[in-house]
Amino acid sequence: MLIFTNRELKVEAGNASALTKVFQPFHETLNSVDVLAAANGWRVSQHGVGLSDEAVLAKIEAVMDGDKPVLVYLHGNNTTPAKCFLRARQLEAQYDVSVIAYSWTSEGFLPNGEDQGGMDPTRMDTDDDEDALTNVKTRDDLRQGWIARKARRYGQAKKNAQESKDSLARFLRLVAAARLRKQSRKVSFVAHSLGCHFLQHTINEQDAEASLSAMHNVILSAACTAAAKHTAWLSQIHPLLKVYITYTRADAVLFAASVVDSELKLGTAWGDEYLTGPKYRYIDFENAKKMSLHAHRYFVAEDDKKLSKEAKELFRRIFTSLPDFQPPGESARVVYPVGCRVDGSICYMGNAAPGSGNYL
Repeated sequence: MLIFTNRELKVEAGNASALTKVFQPFHETLNSVDVLAAANGWRVSQHGVGLSDEAVLAKIEAVMDGDKPVLVYLHGNNTTPAKCFLRARQLEAQYDVSVIAYSWTSEGFLPNGEDQGGMDPTRMDTDDDEDALTNVKTRDDLRQGWIARKARRYGQAKKNAQESKDSLARFLRLVAAARLRKQSRKVSFVAHSLGCHFLQHTINEQDAEASLSAMHNVILSAACTAAAKHTAWLSQIHPLLKVYITYTRADAVLFAASVVDSELKLGTAWGDEYLTGPKYRYIDFENAKKMSLHAHRYFVAEDDKKLSKEAKELFRRIFTSLPDFQPPGESARVVYPVGCRVDGSICYMGNAAPGSGNYL
């Protein structure tokens, strides 16, 4: 797997610790590593530090020269480098794609890698995953020391994303440039959870909007960004095929984030307005088959959790730069068990909204 990052690298490290928590805010820095699964974790090699545009293009084009569709992956909150590697590997294994991932300092430490001041040290952080945020159920929970620390780190992660937008915009420009050079290659982009907040704050940076137009599909999965006014920035994205927005109220991580931020998140509901037209599709996962109670990463099967055959087929198609279905010859129910609204704006993996005017 090819991983790009704005994290400082420890070039002497051959495992996930090579990617540090340190980054330079508002810099276009792009570093990279190659990653392979190893018996004791991950083998990290080919450390690229302060890469030029030409060097980045060469690495991306080498992946595109392979025989698989390319999926560009942007992770969410509290995702360590090792967790990023794991998600990328799961995507490769489950969907037969080549993943190029971008790792950013979402663990919620300061740009110098240190923790925020005044943190409660009474409980060690044993969960290095974004699911830890689900312990926030009400605003009162934020008074508890270790939960407050999780919430504060989540807030810092949001700030780190906003201060990394120059690097992400450059990365997107170079992915787009490589795809345009390799015009026959299929390339799609997926942002998960807080990665969608990151994307939102990057969209107006240099050529980010145009760069996403070079992708086949753009997928916002379980978006941890405000539902309110999301149409303003999402309407700037015009990929070759379609923008997909997945959501479900069953997402406990996004419920917790909504409590912390006092706002409805796009990954739980689209709110008061939504986009229509051939470039946009919302996918409702409410009551979908095999969804866990705390579903948040329902684009991959993890451990003993399996995807339904419909969900697996849906993600296989859109992650490999294909349409989700092709009317009129193919029914929407091939991948959407309940079908879609007549205008195709919203499709349902589980129960459809009453009076939504679905076709089957």
